[in-house]
Amino acid sequence: MDELYTTSFTYPGPRRSRHIPSSSSSLDFAANQNSSDIPFPSHKSFSNSHLAEDVSGPEATEQIAKLAMLAMTLHGCHVSYFLADGGRGWNFTVTGAYQQVMITRGMILKECPIQHRAAIKVTRSEILDSPSSKPALKPEVRRRLDDIASQTLAHIAVVNSPLSLSNRTPPDGISSSAGWSGLETERICELVITGAVDSVDMARVRLLVMLDELSGLHSEMCEIDKKLHTIIAGRKRSSLQSIQEETATNVYLPSPLQGHLGPELSVSPGDSLGKTSSVIWITGEFFGVQRARDMLYNVAATKAKSIISRDTAILPRKLDWMVTDRTEDLKSIMNDNATFIQFPPLGSSTSLISVFGDNRVNIQRTIRSIMQLACQFYVGSFWLLPVQFSALLPPPTLNPSQVTTLIKQISLTTGAEVVFKSMCFELHGFEHEVRAAVGMIMELDIIKAFHHEIRFQIELANEHREFISGKKNGKINKIMQTTNVKIKFETFNDHNFLIDVSGPDGVVLQGLTLLQEELPAEISFHVPEAYHKRIIGVGGRSIQRIMKKYGVYVKFSNAEEFAALGGYNDNDDNVIARTPAKNALNLDNLKQSVMELVNPKDKDFVNETISIPRRYHRTLLGEKAIFIHDIETKTNSKVRFPDKETASDVVTIFGPESQVQIAAAMLLDHVPFEADMAVPRSSDLPRVCNSPEFGSLVERVKRELQVSITPNVNIPTMNGAAGSESLGDYSFKFRCQRSNTDFLVTAREMLEQFLHNHNIRVYPSPTSHTHKRGDSFADAFPHFDSKLLSTAKTHHESADFGRPVHDPDRRLRMASSSPDVKALFNAPAYIYNLEEQDDGQGAYLGNSSQDYWTPMPPIGSGIPSSVSARQTEDALKRGSDSLLEAKLREQISKPRTLNNRAQSLDLTYSLSRITESSGLPPPDSPTNSANDTGGNSSPISATAPSFPSVYGGRPAVIGTSAQRGSRTIEFDNEDAASDEVTRVMHNLGL
Repeated sequence: MDELYTTSFTYPGPRRSRHIPSSSSSLDFAANQNSSDIPFPSHKSFSNSHLAEDVSGPEATEQIAKLAMLAMTLHGCHVSYFLADGGRGWNFTVTGAYQQVMITRGMILKECPIQHRAAIKVTRSEILDSPSSKPALKPEVRRRLDDIASQTLAHIAVVNSPLSLSNRTPPDGISSSAGWSGLETERICELVITGAVDSVDMARVRLLVMLDELSGLHSEMCEIDKKLHTIIAGRKRSSLQSIQEETATNVYLPSPLQGHLGPELSVSPGDSLGKTSSVIWITGEFFGVQRARDMLYNVAATKAKSIISRDTAILPRKLDWMVTDRTEDLKSIMNDNATFIQFPPLGSSTSLISVFGDNRVNIQRTIRSIMQLACQFYVGSFWLLPVQFSALLPPPTLNPSQVTTLIKQISLTTGAEVVFKSMCFELHGFEHEVRAAVGMIMELDIIKAFHHEIRFQIELANEHREFISGKKNGKINKIMQTTNVKIKFETFNDHNFLIDVSGPDGVVLQGLTLLQEELPAEISFHVPEAYHKRIIGVGGRSIQRIMKKYGVYVKFSNAEEFAALGGYNDNDDNVIARTPAKNALNLDNLKQSVMELVNPKDKDFVNETISIPRRYHRTLLGEKAIFIHDIETKTNSKVRFPDKETASDVVTIFGPESQVQIAAAMLLDHVPFEADMAVPRSSDLPRVCNSPEFGSLVERVKRELQVSITPNVNIPTMNGAAGSESLGDYSFKFRCQRSNTDFLVTAREMLEQFLHNHNIRVYPSPTSHTHKRGDSFADAFPHFDSKLLSTAKTHHESADFGRPVHDPDRRLRMASSSPDVKALFNAPAYIYNLEEQDDGQGAYLGNSSQDYWTPMPPIGSGIPSSVSARQTEDALKRGSDSLLEAKLREQISKPRTLNNRAQSLDLTYSLSRITESSGLPPPDSPTNSANDTGGNSSPISATAPSFPSVYGGRPAVIGTSAQRGSRTIEFDNEDAASDEVTRVMHNLGL
């Protein structure tokens, strides 16, 4: 008889999140019901609660019992189970012959009824026929949800969402829950999918296709070998994004790990699992879909000819852990490298994985990434040895039932998987889990009757072998001498090696700690290759000085090395810094030191995320692609849209830290913004909306404000309050570009005025100020929404002098509309001091409810309006205008205040002494020379806003306290003052 093998594990582990279907107050669609069986609770309101993290329901318990019974019947093992992790997981203990136990374990991991969750945000009007106080699903939507739920074995619920479509703050006067008053963003609900991993992934794609079809798009599916999906998509899905861009379509790929977790699924009755995981869905305009399908087939045919594969070995338990616990990491690795990883079935003793790709570099990088992931998972063993060996006496053993209870308790407490076989405890899990489990075993009374040896096994990349051992194995020898442990290196495969740390009792834990302090910690980042030589210095002196200062090793990869490597932690990273874990805090310091030598526009490449509603992604990628490429060129950034099948709203912009905010603002300018205004039901409203006067109002608003107004007066709308007694309100939909949201309130007021004139009642406006229809078109504008721009702004000559000054649309959008976006962050050599406003004659006009910023005409342009003091000061500093002195005299001769001017540091000091009788020469300028661009300062520290703050109070003041003290300069004698200014300019070299 085979020796008993017992394993105890918690699934899902404490490191994962679990969910089950929500309460019955939501609109539920169970997988095992027909549409005729579903009791539709149309009288109930939507559930606001998210799905609970609990697996202890009676239905789940019953499924677990069936699974355990089936496993015992099929494989002849004993399976016991009970709730773990506070009711959020199950602990399973399996005893039997080794092979049977491993098969049973795999079956439990694959088919354990743990509920996973995904949510799709959708506007209520898309799926509800009366989105007011009594929601009811459209019959067509209800039928489609039934079909999807039954085919994918997923549970679908419609729940109310507390989230708005965007996480951005809506403009003034617009609310996400305005109810009856004013403008509100469209309300949304969520389609929440729960079930096994595969069921959820498949149902989400089907629901997204359904929503596209409901919005009028054509859909088709095509079947391509699943190994080719990620390869066709390209690195970071760039090729797939270009196909979607060219054809204006949505392409939904199935999960590359489909078939590993959950019951087998089919697209329709009779279809096999193989087909399910090979189906790609495409939605869009009819001809676009045909083109996209043909392009996918063509690329697949081409790639299939150049496919290569590479096998590599990983410990089987590590493979199981990756598939169950690190699904997203594996998908990310495949997407980043345009490769496909084929895993063996869960629980099998197979240790080989196959990596498919069309490029050796991508395959190698994939294997390196997988191996790096494997290094997080530790293996420990605790051997029980007899106190003294005698050939005549049988060796002491432990009672199997006693052992089973012990390993259950250890597994529950620590989260590690605990195995007992041949008088040895085996422990699998993260380092802290394995360490805690060893500590618990050492405390057991029955263990104290034995000698024991403890062994930890750590996996590490081959490239770190020299790093960890030190010169002549110095680091390892020191640890072994200090702690009396044995450390042995073993070759494992072509990429990784194993470190065995073994010893008696607790000293092994101390040895493990010392070894972990020597393990490599690393950080990788991107530095344009043009800077490499400058940073490294002659003979490497500069970089060696930095490395010695922080005790960190740095490697710069040139273009050839980078191409052969495929990037470090990120595809674009070409610099890696490595140091022992005990010195990890210095990695960031080293990165900062290196980045100080890089121009702000090229350094600190980061990922900036912005939320753009999913329904606009197809249009942005298609029709607006030319604008996106323009933004990418101007800001040295890349715009990456989320994978379609994830239903995510988050768009990522990768670029220099100083530019990504600008890129985000420019991208949002192309995103439509929609808001609704509810009005009470009125029998006259349909007639008024069909009148020529209403048509001319809509045309006028469209022409003057670039805001379109669409009446919705035929069906009840979603904007009625929850407790409304009416059948539903009428509404008007306002639509504009996000850059024009400032005009929405004005457009609403114009519509309200029109309805008042036709004796149609409207709900009271939420805004406090009264209507100001009259003369000033601009007086109604709200403040400039500076959240759209980075906080680091500066005044630059290209920011004002290259722009028309009388275009009303430009007045509030100057910074992000600049033809030279990079110029916004090229800091000038001077720092401005924005003084506190004392009267209303400066550039900042009006009271707090109508303040706006008016750009002034350039000096010498001939436009007969007073030139702002800030621009005068800039002209002084540049010294580029040939008529400078004459214009300066002309400006000084006009009676005006000099408040609110942005003053140069050196001129502030010099001009403040003009009225003094002293003839001393002015002091040296405290700022940099005119040739210095200030590039060695960070963008934030070297710049100031080029307009006063519009958020109340005094504007931001940048400068010293001496400069803050300066106020209005008065001249008693204008001619003398002019001469004195000329002399000061001459002395300053201007």
